[in-house]
Amino acid sequence: MIRIMKASAGSGKTFNLAKTYIRLLLTDEERYSYRHILAVTFTNKATDEMKSRILKELHLLAVSPKDSPYYEELVLAFESEDGLRQRARTVLCDILHDYGAFAVSTIDRFFQQTLKAFSREIGQFATYQVELDRESLVSESVDRVLDSLSDDNKDLLEWLTQSVMDDLEKGKRYNLENNLKTVAMTLKSDEHRAAVEEYGIDEEKEYSKENLARMKKALAGVMASFVKEVKEAAKAFVSAAGEEGLANEDFSRKCFNSVYVCAASDPKEVPAYPSATIFKNSEDFSKWFRKADFKRYEPLEGRLMPLLQRYCGIFTEKYKVYSTASKISLILNELGIAGDLDREFRALMKEKNVLSLDDSNVILRNIIDGTDAPFIYEKLGVRFEHFLLDEFQDTSRIQWDNFRPLIENSVAQGKENLLVGDVKQSIYRWRGSDWRMMAREVQGEFTQCGVETLDSNYRSLRNIVEFNNGFFEYASSVLDGMSGEESDFKVHDIYSDAGQLVKSKDVAGGSVEVVFCDKEDEMQEILDAVNKVHEAGARYGEITVLVRSNRHGSEVAMFLMDNGISVISDDSLHLKSSAVARQVVSLLSSVGNEDDTIGSFLAGELDINVAELSCLSLADLCEQLLRILKARDPELFESETQYVQALMDFVQDYVSVNGNAIDGFLKAWQEADPKISSPSDPESVRVMTIHKSKGLEFQHVIFPFAEEIGLFRSEKHWTRPSVEGTELEGITDGVYNVSLRKPSNEDSLFREGSQKEMQFQLVDNINTFYVALTRPVKGLTVIASNPPEKITGAIVPVASTGSAAEVVPPCDFTDFSQILYAYLCGYGEPSGYVKEESESKIVFSKGDIYDYSTLERKADTISELMPGYPSYPLNPSAEDDDTDVRERGRLKYSADSIDFFCDEARNEARLNGTVLHGILSEVVTLSDLPDAVRHAFDAGEIDAGQEEEYLDILTQRTSAHPEWFPSEDTEVLNETQLIDTDGQVYRPDRVLIKDGKVTVIDYKFGEKNRRYHRQVARYADIYRRMGYSEITPIIWYVLTDEVE
Repeated sequence: MIRIMKASAGSGKTFNLAKTYIRLLLTDEERYSYRHILAVTFTNKATDEMKSRILKELHLLAVSPKDSPYYEELVLAFESEDGLRQRARTVLCDILHDYGAFAVSTIDRFFQQTLKAFSREIGQFATYQVELDRESLVSESVDRVLDSLSDDNKDLLEWLTQSVMDDLEKGKRYNLENNLKTVAMTLKSDEHRAAVEEYGIDEEKEYSKENLARMKKALAGVMASFVKEVKEAAKAFVSAAGEEGLANEDFSRKCFNSVYVCAASDPKEVPAYPSATIFKNSEDFSKWFRKADFKRYEPLEGRLMPLLQRYCGIFTEKYKVYSTASKISLILNELGIAGDLDREFRALMKEKNVLSLDDSNVILRNIIDGTDAPFIYEKLGVRFEHFLLDEFQDTSRIQWDNFRPLIENSVAQGKENLLVGDVKQSIYRWRGSDWRMMAREVQGEFTQCGVETLDSNYRSLRNIVEFNNGFFEYASSVLDGMSGEESDFKVHDIYSDAGQLVKSKDVAGGSVEVVFCDKEDEMQEILDAVNKVHEAGARYGEITVLVRSNRHGSEVAMFLMDNGISVISDDSLHLKSSAVARQVVSLLSSVGNEDDTIGSFLAGELDINVAELSCLSLADLCEQLLRILKARDPELFESETQYVQALMDFVQDYVSVNGNAIDGFLKAWQEADPKISSPSDPESVRVMTIHKSKGLEFQHVIFPFAEEIGLFRSEKHWTRPSVEGTELEGITDGVYNVSLRKPSNEDSLFREGSQKEMQFQLVDNINTFYVALTRPVKGLTVIASNPPEKITGAIVPVASTGSAAEVVPPCDFTDFSQILYAYLCGYGEPSGYVKEESESKIVFSKGDIYDYSTLERKADTISELMPGYPSYPLNPSAEDDDTDVRERGRLKYSADSIDFFCDEARNEARLNGTVLHGILSEVVTLSDLPDAVRHAFDAGEIDAGQEEEYLDILTQRTSAHPEWFPSEDTEVLNETQLIDTDGQVYRPDRVLIKDGKVTVIDYKFGEKNRRYHRQVARYADIYRRMGYSEITPIIWYVLTDEVE
């Protein structure tokens, strides 16, 4: 069966998820049941938290069961407390000795592991990497599209030329490269993918240049026909009026001026939509003239009224079609690159041996669509019986499609599964999540489905919980009233479980304060709120400022720092702000570019010949430059250690995919904007976006700029027009990126899709408000700009009489701070709030600020875990030897040593050819190859499904060089040590000795590097000194089968 657990903010979701996992773990008769339970979370942090909680509770159950909060429920499944204790001890020991099979994972990690098992089916090496930076891939794909422009690609060249000319004719500024990259990002967005799938669009067919050209011609015909018909109707009206002796000035207030303008305008000029006055006049002739003239012209009604009605009727009947055709025609030029972009995007991923994280989910779904669970498990090499999915409201349809066959199999076998989430916290729709699956669809898919609601709040104090209970009850009713009966769903239904019971054991009620002030005063209100909470005994680190956007976060962080308050922010630390990082990049840019005055000047100041160092790999070159910069300014270097580490991570990430080209790295650096996550600090205020705060809690939350969370956002979205039964049916069947602005889509065939999008935005935005207001534990401060006069004039304090839905004020809200203002003025039945009003500020408050001096805090210091062990310096000091200052302090490590620590490292080792290298080390003749691959599989170095792939790769490569793998008469030395006269030990990969001739072969699996020549030359020199005269050194790049 499937259990759906609806867990509102602070209701103990992680506690219950861990309890279910542990119950399944301990009550299963199979000893190694943890191998068959998969718990899936959305972030690495949530995964670590889940694993830690499970292990902590297992340890508690194994040592002191009655101290565990799960004891009362679990002991019932065992005959005694000792039975529970023994089972917990056994399971804990098994997990710790088989930790790799402890299946608590992020959803993306699980799908990547699954996809790797199908690497053969997707035509990808199992060593591919996942590219998280989609923007860089898209940008490079656009560059390649532009590079391909030539006479051999006339269709694309002509299409782009025409696109530029069309925009220039319309008076638009045009930057071809930037425009293409903007369009490309929208075409590769999750929203576009979701729209294409929802409507079943065949992109290759719909967006082909041939079809777009056909559409362009047909749409132009539709628009031209409309314009012609309108102008003819306008001319007919003006002509008839003229024949009756009437001019434009004779009509009351020139009410038909736009009709006269239309009749006299250029045939191609687009006519203006008639005003509301003209439409009223088409029904009431008495409004046409001044009262004094009406009797004189009344006999003309029979002739002129039908002509005006015909003019208005054309707009009523056909303007939506014209408007839709006009919108689509403006977008067609953008869609013309879709096919070329997709082709280059996929070719680029193939060349780099990477997969975009977003595309990998689609690829996996296409593979397993219609596939039964046993086949998937066979490829995975593991079978799961229970699935526990966390944050299910953030799951995308593609991810659910990939999970469904596994869960269906589990349900069919009578196993228990758990889906945990909260629709009210679904704020990632822009990333593909779809809350409707949790709200109603899963219950329709599975008959054996139970729903459980967690109705208690263990996080926040009473005043905060009661504030949220009342406000969201009221706000959801307001939104439903604004949506009308046309809405596909009711917001109030989504928030039906928003009301919570207070379970906090703290007797204090906590504080809620809502400040409405002039917009220019909001920053000062933030500072005042921080100081007020700090004066109440709170550390700065216990105060968090939540903002909607990174821009506001940066502004708040700068303002607080300017006022002497330390701040940490995940979005405020940019790697490019580091002086050391900028110096390294400047020095790199001087290589091969003498015109780089800054880099050349800096190199001269430091006495560095960067060109001489350019023979090093990019990572080694950067390390060398960093050592020089450290010796020059140790204090600066030490202060930016975090940036230095981030810079080297950025370098390593680039090199692992793109190689060591400095020019390419500099371009990647210019296009990227790498950020650094700052460490927590008890004496620094944290500034964070609302989206990043989800799942977290903070002692006191300050939520400024609440007015920035509007009901709707006037942005573009992908949708399909409702063309059935119109002239456009058969002309267009695609999805298009159109603006959501009113009344832009009210008078077009995009109206239905736009209304649907606006309904979803209502949910997105109230959910964002909900996440922000449910983070605090002890106190909440909301700061918003004063509502406009149209709101305050319509809202007057009322005595509550009836439900919230019955006391909605007569005004149109535009953002949630205005709804909050109405609620606090009495429309939502608030109670106990004190209102303080001054000339430019209104403050609503309830409860006193928490006395943080009574708060029990964890110790800041970490005790020494294992005292008594001596410490040793990593490297000798300068006084001990004559080591060059550029080499001191550098940690020497083995490239293979990482294998000893984690599975992730082993995957990286595979990427570098370690596994293939190890297989070849066991091959003397070609007949040894299958056994060598089998040994790698038995040793766990390759996964199920990869054995055949590795065998195929190496069979192809080795068969191309049979002379290197002779069956007889040749001495073969694999990985045999050579000891030089100075005591240095070397180990060539493969040495062939026959008739006094020596062939030294060194396997390589990465980018070419000139130092490999020095390495193999050293091997040859040792054999030459051993007395061999004919020596052939060979560098073999196995994956590309290149020989040097």
